[in-house]
Amino acid sequence: MRVCLFILLFFITKTAIGGLGHAPPRQPEFGYGSEEFYLTDSWQVIEQGSASVGDLTWLYVPDTLKFEESAPVVVFLHGFSALTPDLYKSHIEHLVRQGNLVIFPQFQKSTFWGFLSESGLFKPMDQSIWARRAVESVDRALDSMTDSVAWDEIYLYGHSLGGLISLAWQAEGGVPLKQVILSHAQVDANAGMPEFVKQIVKIIEIPWKDHAPSITAPVLILNGEEDEIAPIYQSDEIYLSLTSAPSVRYYIAPSDTYGYPRLSPNHGAPLDFIAGLPPHLKIFGVSGELDTFDWRFYFTALDAVMDSQLDIDFDLGQWSDGTPVNPILEPFAAE
Repeated sequence: MRVCLFILLFFITKTAIGGLGHAPPRQPEFGYGSEEFYLTDSWQVIEQGSASVGDLTWLYVPDTLKFEESAPVVVFLHGFSALTPDLYKSHIEHLVRQGNLVIFPQFQKSTFWGFLSESGLFKPMDQSIWARRAVESVDRALDSMTDSVAWDEIYLYGHSLGGLISLAWQAEGGVPLKQVILSHAQVDANAGMPEFVKQIVKIIEIPWKDHAPSITAPVLILNGEEDEIAPIYQSDEIYLSLTSAPSVRYYIAPSDTYGYPRLSPNHGAPLDFIAGLPPHLKIFGVSGELDTFDWRFYFTALDAVMDSQLDIDFDLGQWSDGTPVNPILEPFAAE
């Protein structure tokens, strides 16, 4: 018994001194992903539309616009059932503090019965309906603040299902874009879905392979090594399908278990705030917390793109003992 207790204490101590002793990098002090370019700490949040109709939309309007009279716009498309901007709170506020306008359309019905009616349980759910809602909601939002919009700088950022809808944006008649950013885009609704769920949920998927070749804006693809819902092979397929995009860049966040908490680029990595859940607790392969990857990968990527930088030199920083974080991967860098 004493031997077992000694072994247990040994491993606990080893963990505390080792992994628990090495903290991950924090937000950079300067450059992309940092607070260096903040212009304001105040903004207005305007709501349009209805949760029951599926077109509830949040407009974030900073009190100080980036170009004084106008500002770039980031259309922020959420993942499946990630219906509230609070789940992406830190990233949205990071953009707004830089003087950018942000539009967050909730393209799925968010009332209980509305969400259930679109679940695919009672009748097949056509994902293209969500895409059309997103396009129409954004058009209304842009019309309502037209004088403040820098029309040549509209960026589309889509996470998960939002990434899939981004691939259909041009085909559905969406506003012209300067750049498309796909963050863990899920183009196979069955990936990561339990077998019993596949038997009862019916989905009519967006024909993204038909739409992708029509995209004529530059595209940035982001994913993570631990994504089980939008696995790397999906992003590979997207990359190879964007045959008309003038530029396509593709980056993968690495796993790193050197310290504590570990860096886990799973499907929820672009989320930065899930109230009530301990950091890094995975549920169905998804966790959501504000961490190194938010500041140094997702925030940095969008900041760089909005600064006309397509080839991004990511700096994931160092663990607290000076050990570098594993580097960003570029699957098609040699092409």
